[in-house]
Amino acid sequence: MISVRELDASLDLWLCMWQPDERERFETALVRAMTDAHPRPTRKLALAAAHVIATPRLLNAAARVADSQLFDTDEIRRIEEGTLGRHRLLADAERMRGNVQGVELLLARYCEKPADLASDALLDWIDVRDLVAVARTTLDGRLYREVERRVARRGRYQRARIHNVLGFTVRANRAGHSPKIGEQARV
Repeated sequence: MISVRELDASLDLWLCMWQPDERERFETALVRAMTDAHPRPTRKLALAAAHVIATPRLLNAAARVADSQLFDTDEIRRIEEGTLGRHRLLADAERMRGNVQGVELLLARYCEKPADLASDALLDWIDVRDLVAVARTTLDGRLYREVERRVARRGRYQRARIHNVLGFTVRANRAGHSPKIGEQARV
């Protein structure tokens, strides 16, 4: 089993890597964690993160790990299947990067229909810079409050990055934690 909390912490760090050189260094760290002589749990966690992020470099390293037979075929399959949902959400969110109007529409759709689980799940992966852009431009208080709630749910790395770089801070009374979709799931 992989700790979902640890996987989400790794993904939180990835999601606040906004510059290409930061992402390259993060990929290097994950590749080394998968391919160097680290304990199996560390390698397994790095492999799971590689499957979620799925850049060509990480997928090549994951293939090398699979070929090395460090993990049996069933373990590899479980990791791939267990991370597929997160991978799809991250890929969908990355396609929306920079589409502030699309993010605003997604937020509005969710505010109108909170039972929309697909919108809810995707909003947990939308780039925080786009959420902050909506908060800074919207005249709709519901959307602003929803952005605050979404930001408060993010991991500590993303929250710190938007506070330090973008100057966006969530008020304490809005920071109540509500678990993300799949937080209780086992990978």
